[in-house]
Amino acid sequence: MSFMEQMNVSDEQKISFDFSRFRLPQYVGEFRPLLYKHGDRFCTVLGPDPQSGIFGCGDTPEDALINWNDELRENLRHPDLKNPVMQFVLDTINTKAKDVW
Repeated sequence: MSFMEQMNVSDEQKISFDFSRFRLPQYVGEFRPLLYKHGDRFCTVLGPDPQSGIFGCGDTPEDALINWNDELRENLRHPDLKNPVMQFVLDTINTKAKDVW
């Protein structure tokens, strides 16, 4: 599996979230994106920043994670293979698929 740079936010912005406690979409549990508070919204990102990474937001942490999962699924339909974040996601998914066989 490849390495991927993750966005850096202040500790005050980071939201502690127990991913195992909730029934969440598959990719949320698999990738556990960074969850943080931005103003009055909750945001989540996998990657170095919201523009080049996979980004979601919502009124609650759960809404942000579900929005993030929807964004990831949309990106998987037409992946940008030049984007390192998408390459990381595809490598991770392919590695897990091979582990099943």
